[in-house]
Amino acid sequence: MKAKKLLSYVLCVVLCALAFTGCGSQKTQSASASKEVVSSAKTTSSAVSSASKSTQASEKTQTVTDSIGRKVEIPSPVTSCVVANAYNTEIINAIGALNCVVGVDYNIYQDKDSWKNKFTEDMVIGKSQKDLNYEKIIALKPQVLILTGNGTYEEAQKQLEPFGIKVVVCDAYYTNEFAQNCALLGQVFGKEAEAKELSDYFTEKLDYIKEQLKDVPKKTLYFEYRTEGNTTIPGNFFYDMVEDSGADNIFRDAKNVKIDPEAVVEKNPQYIVKVSAPDVYSSYYPPTSDDMKKIKDDIVSRPGWDEIDAVKNDNILLLSHYVHGGASKLVGTMYIAKFLYPDKLPDLHPEQVFKDWLVKYQKLDYIEGHTSPAYTFED
Repeated sequence: MKAKKLLSYVLCVVLCALAFTGCGSQKTQSASASKEVVSSAKTTSSAVSSASKSTQASEKTQTVTDSIGRKVEIPSPVTSCVVANAYNTEIINAIGALNCVVGVDYNIYQDKDSWKNKFTEDMVIGKSQKDLNYEKIIALKPQVLILTGNGTYEEAQKQLEPFGIKVVVCDAYYTNEFAQNCALLGQVFGKEAEAKELSDYFTEKLDYIKEQLKDVPKKTLYFEYRTEGNTTIPGNFFYDMVEDSGADNIFRDAKNVKIDPEAVVEKNPQYIVKVSAPDVYSSYYPPTSDDMKKIKDDIVSRPGWDEIDAVKNDNILLLSHYVHGGASKLVGTMYIAKFLYPDKLPDLHPEQVFKDWLVKYQKLDYIEGHTSPAYTFED
């Protein structure tokens, strides 16, 4: 009996010891597994972090100097941007980078025919370079905003920098900066060769005009943009367009672009160039012949203007808003130069230049009727 009790006691002790050992083993295994999970998570996190850093390090960047001298670090090349001001968009299109544009201002958007309806209402980033919708820009997630120096670039930089969106100023509306702006946008989009070809096409023609007219007496010209008495003076957007044509701008010494129409009578210019009616947007489709007639009738019917030599000799050139602005207004320069000095510029054919601008650089069909009088390809 005592032996049985002793045996039972021993068996109980053994079983308890085994049970305790089993529990300890499970805890050890559980702790070991937990350590492995933590270690694995840390390894994964470290790998993701390393991969992220590697991606950031491998993303190529470049530093460009924009139109106002700011140095801006941007992706190389830029593949996604939003743009304000049509002059910028036209150069971007001309160098073959329009597919990179994911948003534009309203002034660009409304000229649907010029862009073959590429830009939709949900891509509009504001009314103009001076009135931008930053929430919309951020939602479009571009790498870069390109706008002109007369826009709100400082505010844009402040609003967009926290979201990694860079701001590049390109003053493509200035005629005398055409070559520099081509080079800038060529660098931005990795289209250096295309940008140089575009720049060379127009600068060679400018050089031809300068060479042909270097010893020729300048003819006096009154230039008017849209409204009566709105002319151009040094520093104004249209000044170099007129200056590069070889014209003697009768208001080059004026202090304000708005002049008294009676002053035109007093200065008695030999030629008059007028761009657009006051109330029209730039459009690929030209004004009608009736539209052109109304513009000209307004000019010749102004009090005292019948005594101006340009009116008496019918030396009045009308340019549509669209045609004058091509290639930072260099297309306008070609027309004005040929209008003033047709015999001195036999190898300059502005209508052919305009056709090249449309077909080759803007990927549009040629369309006539943007000037009055009309020009042929041989003129």
